[in-house]
Amino acid sequence: MKTISDYLEEDYIKWADRPYISAKRWVLCSKDRPFTSEKDAFESRTFREVIDDIRYLSKALLNRGFEHKNIMLCSENSPEWILLYFAIMGYVGTCVPVDKEWTAHDLQNTLSAIPVSAVFVSRSKMQRFEALKELFPDICWFRIEDILPVLIEEGRSLPLPLSGRTDPTRTAMILFTSGTTNVPKAIPLTQENLFANWDTLYLRTPMTESDISYVFLPFHHVYTSVANILYTLISGMRLYLNSDLKNLIPELLEISPTVVCTVPLFLYQMYDALNDRLLDTLRHIRFLYCGGSFTEPAVKEYFIRQGVCLLEAYGTTETSSVIALALPGDPDLAANGVVLENLTVKILDPDENGVGEIVVSGKSVSGGYLNRSDHYSEFDKDGYHTGDLGYLSADRHLYLKGRKKRMILTANGKNVYVEELENMLLKNPEIKTAAVFEEDHHPAASVTTDLPESRLQDYLAEINACLPRYKQIRKLYQKPDTPGGRIK
Repeated sequence: MKTISDYLEEDYIKWADRPYISAKRWVLCSKDRPFTSEKDAFESRTFREVIDDIRYLSKALLNRGFEHKNIMLCSENSPEWILLYFAIMGYVGTCVPVDKEWTAHDLQNTLSAIPVSAVFVSRSKMQRFEALKELFPDICWFRIEDILPVLIEEGRSLPLPLSGRTDPTRTAMILFTSGTTNVPKAIPLTQENLFANWDTLYLRTPMTESDISYVFLPFHHVYTSVANILYTLISGMRLYLNSDLKNLIPELLEISPTVVCTVPLFLYQMYDALNDRLLDTLRHIRFLYCGGSFTEPAVKEYFIRQGVCLLEAYGTTETSSVIALALPGDPDLAANGVVLENLTVKILDPDENGVGEIVVSGKSVSGGYLNRSDHYSEFDKDGYHTGDLGYLSADRHLYLKGRKKRMILTANGKNVYVEELENMLLKNPEIKTAAVFEEDHHPAASVTTDLPESRLQDYLAEINACLPRYKQIRKLYQKPDTPGGRIK
């Protein structure tokens, strides 16, 4: 099979002068490549310019001794993130993208889970790493805005030959599911995993070089990094990067893309902002994928009835994203997608209604969590045990029915494990019981305690300070522990 470096070499010849990445902010700006003079306009780079920068960056990283090393990325979405992503996986080592919202505590747990040789972090996120530098003195710390132009110029002057990473079964990326309290789960993905779904995806939704993609979801998610970024190496799609989420609707109207990946949270924003012009723009999108969480059936049905090609997707990080995807024009709106033809899905221990745990096997499935060879692992001879409940029709339509383990799936596609938050609350001996649940797409909790309300709120603030925003408990309900006690 072809690898990332193979595709980059082909693209350099095939699409050299075609625009590739367009953004309103570029770190890599010089007298030879100035920003446009028009305020807040998109500045474009061609395939040749982008691939040249990837090559130079790769040479510099190899020259600095990072071959076969794990390299972490923590930043906002940016063109430079994409350069690092392709350089690391295509030529250098293993890419470790992490959530830019993670706290220093999350990051410490993650850095303790696997050896990391270098961390590339944006200026705005550097502060949370300062306390970690003494704990991990062997790590090289780089601020993206400062170091990338230096590395690219360094690589430009190096006469080193550049060879791609040609073994598709070698780990290319490591992703983490959670890093807050327990040891985080490290998910290794190979290039074989990452490219496995392309052929099937193309048969259903043939993306080509004439398509334009508008990207606003976080790059560290496998959903975005594979469908929105990696697969552009094959399709030749042009990428427009969102400048700020507050500009999502105006930029969507400005760009008029043909391929968009979204999550329910942003789909609901589009629904609330809907007018004739926005609806026409959405109808212009050839493939509007929506995954990461459950979409409200009424909203999904409304868009489809209005002529929008909205395709619900279901997948996990462990399966390199997509497991099931709706077929364009499929009248079965109750299904959460149709299982990809290259995957095998089983329903484990189905009940009388056919509902059981969804288990997936195929080339897109990870080989298993790193350093988790014991009974804790969700991987076995049957495949990956998703923890999701559902049933499968004879024609491979998949219907999701909830979680085997208690988990909140937020509207922006984040996983919040209920037991994790409950255990944090129960560390205070004066809290007798704790139940975490979803309310308005965010975690809420009910506790049994006689703590004064002010002390309870102070304790909640301490907990939330250790959590990324999407895990923070937004509402807390108090039940008295003593008979006749007052409910807060």
